[in-house]
Amino acid sequence: MDDYGWIEYTQNWDAVDDESAAWPIFAVAASTSSELIYTGDSSGRLTTFTLNDPEAPLDRQTSILCAQTSIRHICPMQAEVFVQSDDAVQVITNGGRKVFARTTSPNDAFTAAAISQDSKTEAFVCTSAGAGSLLDLATGRLVKRASVEISSSVALLGRERLVLGTADGMLAVRDPRAAFNLVQAATVFGGPVVDLAMHGWSIFACGAQSGQDASYQPVADTTIKVYDVRNLSQPLAPIELGAEEDEEVSVAPSRLQVCDGELWICHDSGYAETRTLASGGQEVGPSYIEPALDEYSFMSAFCITPSGQVALVADTAGILHVWSSSEEPLLSRDGRVADILERSDSMHSSEWPPCGQDVSIDDESISLSCVEMPAIREPLLSRMGTERWDVGRPVSFVDPGILGSLKMMDAVGYAPNPRTGRRNQQHYGRGWRQRWKGGATGMDDDGELTHGRSKFLSQQRRWGQSANPSPVYSSVTGDGGSVSGYGSAPSSTRDAGAHAASSRSVAGSPAMKPATVVTGTAPSGKVPKHMQQMRIAYSRFGVEDFDFSLYNSTRWSGLEGNISNAYANALLQLLFFSAEFRALMLSHCASNCPEPNCLSCQLGLLFRMLASANGASCHATLLLRVLSERPEAAALALLEELNGSTAAGATAATATVGAGSGGLSYALLAQRLMRFFLEQTNNECQWPTSELPLYYLKPDTGDAPKQRVVEHVFGFPQQTRTTCPVCKTANDRESHVFSVDLEPPQGTAGLASVLAGGLVSVKRAESQRNSRKADMLGLIERSLARLETTRAWCACCKKFQLLQTEKRITRAPVGYLALNFPALASSQSLSGGGGSVAAGLLSNSATATTAETTSAAVSGGALGTQAGSGLNEDGCSWQMTLPTSFELSVGADDETSDHPVQVRAADHSDASAADAVAEGDGALCPSSVLGGAKEQFQLVALVSSIRDVRRGPEHLIVHVRDPEDPTAWLLFNDFLVQPVTEDSVVGLYDWWRVPSIAIYANAQRQQLDEVVDAVCRHHPYRISTKILTTPKSVLDVQQLQYQQQLRQQPSYLQRSNPGRLGSPSSLQNNNNNNSRMRNRAVPLSKVEAGLLERGEFKCALDAEFVVLEEAKMEVFSDGTRSLHRPPMHALARLSAVRANGGDLHGVPFIDDYVAISRPIADLATLYSGIHAGDLAVGISPYKLSTMKEVYKKLRLLVDSHCVFIGHGLKHDFRVCNISVPIALQRDTMLLFQSPSHIRPISLRFLYWYFYRKSIQTREHSSVEDAQATLKVYESYCKCVDGKPDDAIESVLDAIYTVGANMSWKLPDQKI
Repeated sequence: MDDYGWIEYTQNWDAVDDESAAWPIFAVAASTSSELIYTGDSSGRLTTFTLNDPEAPLDRQTSILCAQTSIRHICPMQAEVFVQSDDAVQVITNGGRKVFARTTSPNDAFTAAAISQDSKTEAFVCTSAGAGSLLDLATGRLVKRASVEISSSVALLGRERLVLGTADGMLAVRDPRAAFNLVQAATVFGGPVVDLAMHGWSIFACGAQSGQDASYQPVADTTIKVYDVRNLSQPLAPIELGAEEDEEVSVAPSRLQVCDGELWICHDSGYAETRTLASGGQEVGPSYIEPALDEYSFMSAFCITPSGQVALVADTAGILHVWSSSEEPLLSRDGRVADILERSDSMHSSEWPPCGQDVSIDDESISLSCVEMPAIREPLLSRMGTERWDVGRPVSFVDPGILGSLKMMDAVGYAPNPRTGRRNQQHYGRGWRQRWKGGATGMDDDGELTHGRSKFLSQQRRWGQSANPSPVYSSVTGDGGSVSGYGSAPSSTRDAGAHAASSRSVAGSPAMKPATVVTGTAPSGKVPKHMQQMRIAYSRFGVEDFDFSLYNSTRWSGLEGNISNAYANALLQLLFFSAEFRALMLSHCASNCPEPNCLSCQLGLLFRMLASANGASCHATLLLRVLSERPEAAALALLEELNGSTAAGATAATATVGAGSGGLSYALLAQRLMRFFLEQTNNECQWPTSELPLYYLKPDTGDAPKQRVVEHVFGFPQQTRTTCPVCKTANDRESHVFSVDLEPPQGTAGLASVLAGGLVSVKRAESQRNSRKADMLGLIERSLARLETTRAWCACCKKFQLLQTEKRITRAPVGYLALNFPALASSQSLSGGGGSVAAGLLSNSATATTAETTSAAVSGGALGTQAGSGLNEDGCSWQMTLPTSFELSVGADDETSDHPVQVRAADHSDASAADAVAEGDGALCPSSVLGGAKEQFQLVALVSSIRDVRRGPEHLIVHVRDPEDPTAWLLFNDFLVQPVTEDSVVGLYDWWRVPSIAIYANAQRQQLDEVVDAVCRHHPYRISTKILTTPKSVLDVQQLQYQQQLRQQPSYLQRSNPGRLGSPSSLQNNNNNNSRMRNRAVPLSKVEAGLLERGEFKCALDAEFVVLEEAKMEVFSDGTRSLHRPPMHALARLSAVRANGGDLHGVPFIDDYVAISRPIADLATLYSGIHAGDLAVGISPYKLSTMKEVYKKLRLLVDSHCVFIGHGLKHDFRVCNISVPIALQRDTMLLFQSPSHIRPISLRFLYWYFYRKSIQTREHSSVEDAQATLKVYESYCKCVDGKPDDAIESVLDAIYTVGANMSWKLPDQKI
């Protein structure tokens, strides 16, 4: 450094002409070989400058819009520059030409990048999901790929070490020479690591610590940690920073850089100081700078030039502060002029021709600069001024509504005119740059969710896109995939057995690809893409062609939302992650429950599928179909088609919310459906009293033969005391409450609900309403013990009186506490946050009156602002953060208790204290049974309603706590599953998100676990093989009555082919010969049942389906069609034949016809073989079975690891609503499909090719198709057994050649 000292050389404010302020600068660097300064701003623009005179603005050289997101890192090279933004990494020449670029999606953005410090020929980049890549900077080729730490924020790359700093405060060292294996790691900060610097073997790190306030926001650490890269376990002496008492300097180090034996430390305020490296950073250096930043700005980028003479500080106001230690500073050590300004000597002649001499235009040795120009005084048009333009205005992005209905014909797209602009024109309008920036990464498509890949598997194969890492496990665990739940470690009894699906631990599961944790927020007024309604796109190959794995990289499975009443998906996920409830449902579904429409059985079968799917997308069609057939659900208006709510798949134009649509909000429907599920399962699941622990039984029900246990998993007992103030008569009533209805927050409760408490004065009522506690803990406390006054009939006084009703909890919940939030109904569709909307409160309390609802609607509703002025995008009425935990204490059961219920913030210091234990009759008595002790509750799930009708109808999402990582959270938005941060879950500050149900779990549930373990011990989840060895159905009685009336069968039911299977005569003879046979099926023997239990059984399977609802399509004027929803199929017949060899090889052991009571739109007799009346109970000539009975047979085969052989198994299993691991499937349609051909080969053609016989000549038969599939699979095994790996390729080529020559049509007669 010179003795001149450091002074401010200049300030540069590079504002965009059509904007009011400059873009914030997030990256700044100086070239090592030329006098160029590089800056990258938040708009994605890369600009180069050269130094000018002191106090003069910098000279802009080039300005390139090279990214659509903020530029985070710049590293100059010899003649190029390496640029890293959120969505791309690229190398650009100084002139603006791109050498290469690699892009990613915003959902998996680039978070860190580093260039090799020695050669600068390679760069290492990593994404937020932990995917690391080593790139060749010359060609952009991917050299090496590695998995690194998630959310790495900063990186340093050397020849022997890669150092990474993560957002969770960890420092990791990896070896580039050994596939970037982890060498060592250490946690250095409680918050994120902000920056790193390296000198020799020393690593300097600055970061942040977790805040101590309620917001838990990171706070900058004033200490710079120092480590030896060879041993991170022993930190070196840290560098303590701190301002002097008489200095007002913000000590928040954010940038570190090593230059000329000094460590430069730049703070958020822009102040930069130095420490000498010879002293290990302990001695203060002589250099420092103090840029004057604006009041509301802070430092965003810092750089010391290679020459060490210039310091560059950029701030969030877009100002670049240039400080220098020399009067004529140089940026690079060479001090050369920028390459773009140089003119090579080879371009000019050594001697110019004399003035006036003619020169040939073809003479390359003569420069065109020697051509004389006229003397002018005005600036030339070619003069580069201070203005700048985007070279080539990009194509305007078309409205996504138009693209969604676009149909291509002969490379021309046609779409209906939305009448938002001129015909056949796309208007740019003002602000086109902002629309272009947000077009690719905005909220109009799924690009950020699908990582830029096609949604269809067929297009991925056609375009050659690499296979997406599938979340479906290829291996099969011993229990078929067990899952965890909320709470503590599992007990041994519940995990016993090979099929203990209620286990809470995961054993033997392969490691999954780390998923991206969603931490960012959407622009103001917009719903984040992962929160919007998920829609399934349909190709000509159907829904099986949709790649669901693009939306889920976790091991948890989502539920598809393209079916009726799919709003229940959020509740089903919530109940699935409740381990005790899931265990009870699994135990019940494996029992011999005779009820065809049992909700508990359907819940158990669905939970079993979700537990074993391992990330594959599932759907709850069977459960929701049973729900729609329950009369209680229709009476309670829980069905979408009955209450007028928006159906699944509705468009945004027709979607409305709440009372304005003539129905209820989904937030309120979810609360009612939750209560309905719990009440029905509580009545259906009852276990013998002798099997349960004695201390847990109620005193008045100890003699009952059976006990209900579900009511102890959810909810609590409540005492309701009604007192007449005149005659003092009191009546007590005990009841069980599954969920608690919360009151609105402060300032939103209607006056009617307050005046109902017996207050006469409106002024006093208003004062009491405003004096209520507005915090969430206060709302919970008031909801658990409330006092109401209602006008009702007094039996003692013989007239109406103002009766006081006191409702109080008598015992803390031993399992889960469900809190219902007030729901909103609007008088008009939500405008997306732009303006006030009149809102009303829909009370879900059983005692709510019309007056209360009307008054609440006038007062602003539950979702207005705190002042009750309505809903807008700037605020939500809750405006609070949900407590992640709290302590609940229930007082003694006496009348003199002033505080029967107390809710306080959780004290984590004594969270591990054991419950008080009372001894009596030698039995354990938990504290929660006695009452009066503190119980700690933790938030484990939150159901929310997303209301953004501009982009889609109202829908429900659910956040659940990850059972494998109690500190992590998961978002379930139908089939989309993503990890999210806890702050995004508990913060209720978004106008478009309305909380519906919050679930808190008791942290000490030992007594509940004992009861559930007792149930699972006596009734484990194990479907008996008797359903295959001695099959029977609850419908057999009705079928026997039909057999007695065979002779009086109406003529319209007579078959044209009386000899075929199913005719009255053949069916009667079949049943008389063997009553154990069902249709053509021969039940399994005990030996075969033993093979099935040992997992050594194989079968060939085929299914036939009927159409319940036709496909919904839109036909356009040009003849094109758009599929809005595929046809809804239902299983009609299921057949399975043996494939284990022996005498019964190829003989069916399952041939079930499924009884269907719903109207059938199309029997598809030609393809299904089903005739009218075949599936009707009482008149069918076949032995019918219920769907639950057939499904349990399939479930037994899957749980026993039976190998399935079939043709098009993916479609069959999808309609059957069951998930089967890929390792258990042998699909001949996939085995005989060439990678170079998209067309699948039909089973009929494959069977003819190998055996020269025809099948399916008239009607399809599932038994015939299953037997044909088995033979085709045997032919495949002969083609590959003992032969080279490419032996099947020649067979496929021959099949496709024969098929092409025959136009894939079989001859009319056998050959």
